[in-house]
Amino acid sequence: MIFFQQLTRVLALLTLSLFVFSCEDDDITTTTGNGRFSVELTDAPVDDPNVAAVFVTVADVKVDGQSVSGFSKTTVELSALQNGVTEMLVAADLEAKAYSNVEIVLDDATDAAGNSPGCYVMTTDNAKVALDVAGDGALRAANSGFELAQGGNFNAVIDFDLRKALRRGEQAATPYAFAAENRLESSLRFVEKSTTGTLTGNVTNSSGENAEVVIFAYAAGTYSSSEAEGADDDELFLNAIASTRLSSTGDYQFNFLEAGNYELVAVAFEDDDNDGEVSVKGEFRLDATLGLNLGSLSVAAASTTSANFTLLGLIP
Repeated sequence: MIFFQQLTRVLALLTLSLFVFSCEDDDITTTTGNGRFSVELTDAPVDDPNVAAVFVTVADVKVDGQSVSGFSKTTVELSALQNGVTEMLVAADLEAKAYSNVEIVLDDATDAAGNSPGCYVMTTDNAKVALDVAGDGALRAANSGFELAQGGNFNAVIDFDLRKALRRGEQAATPYAFAAENRLESSLRFVEKSTTGTLTGNVTNSSGENAEVVIFAYAAGTYSSSEAEGADDDELFLNAIASTRLSSTGDYQFNFLEAGNYELVAVAFEDDDNDGEVSVKGEFRLDATLGLNLGSLSVAAASTTSANFTLLGLIP
C-alpha cells in the first residue's frame, strides 16, 4: 500500500514537471504574429499656374530600413492626386510590433517603364523638366513611427506637398527643381488614415482682387505674419500643415487632416511681370459666418468640418 502511494506521488510530480516544461517551451516559441500595413500617396497642389503635372517614380518603400515585400516600382502623377484622391503604393503583412519610420525611395533616372527621366515636371506648354533628387533618393517621412497590432490594420497616407517640394530653378534651361533633401523630406506629411478628417467650405471674394487664391491650414495658434515674409517666395508659409488652391467656384478642401484644431490663412498670388512666376501679393482679411472662429476650427476623425467665409481685402 505504501509503495503504491509513493508511486502515485512520483507520477504526479513527473506530470507537473512535464507540464511546466511544456509551458516554458510554448513561451519560447510564441511569435507576435502579423498585421496589415498599407501606404497611399496623395498631393497638396503647387501654386504655379505653369505646372500642368508632376510625375515621380517611387522605386522602393521601406519600414525601418527594410523594403516592404510586394512593392513594385511605380510612376505616379502626383498632381492628379488632389481633393482626397490617393494612389495605393503597397499593402503587405508585417510583423506586429512598433516601427520607427517609413521611407519612400525616388528614382530620378528612369520611370517604371524604363524611360528617362524618372521624376519630372510637365509644363503647360508640354515641356518636360527633369527633377533631380539629392543623395540616394530615400526620403524619410517625419513623425512616421507607428505600432502595428497582431491581426490589425495600419493604413498610412503620405501627403506629398508639391508647394514645398518644388522650387524655381536658377537657369532658364532648368525652370524647376526639387528642393534640398531636408526640405524635400519635410514636404512629406505622414498620417494614419483612420485618425484624419476633412475641412471644406465655400469662399466669397468681396475683395475686388483678381488673383490666384491659396488657402493655408495651420495648427491653431501657430501662424505668424513672418510666414509671409522673406526674400524668396519658395521659402514662404513653410510651417503650414497643408495648402489648397481656391477653385473657380470658390470651393476649397483639405483632406487627411489629423484630428485637432486649425486656423486658416488666405493669400493672394500674382504674376506681376507676366513671366509665368507667381509671387505673394498679400494676405486677405477674412470674415467668417457668425459664430465661426477661423482661428480654431475643430476637425474630428472620420468626419467633415465646413467653414464658409468671405475675403474682404488685403491686409495693409
